[in-house]
Amino acid sequence: MAENTIQDTAREAEDVILDLKARGNGRLALTTSQIRKFLAAVNALTNKIDMFRTRGEKSDVLTPELAAEVKFLKVKLAYQAGKDQRGNVRDFVEKAQLRQRLDRIGTSIRAYENFARYMEALVAYHKFHGGRD
Repeated sequence: MAENTIQDTAREAEDVILDLKARGNGRLALTTSQIRKFLAAVNALTNKIDMFRTRGEKSDVLTPELAAEVKFLKVKLAYQAGKDQRGNVRDFVEKAQLRQRLDRIGTSIRAYENFARYMEALVAYHKFHGGRD
């Protein structure tokens, strides 16, 4: 079942990027660096969650501190979108439904891991389909 989830995540991510490319008349206006900054924040949190799990925690539930950091990712998204005068980041955030997906994580480690994979797939497909740096 996990394999199907990963496959669906990849397809969803590629569909988002292809839709953004189609709206841009075959060009992706969003730069790779604009979305990689957010991916870096996601990866930093993933590392913290991995450390939590390697300490022998068998829980599938985020600690209150880690859950708060997941919620804070929305602030980082808002900052990135606000910095972009052209609105390309905002379009990306809305099309990819990143805020809604973050809200659905709650305290679930599995949901967070799925979100992190989705974010990685978005960046990968952005680059694959001609996203510029």
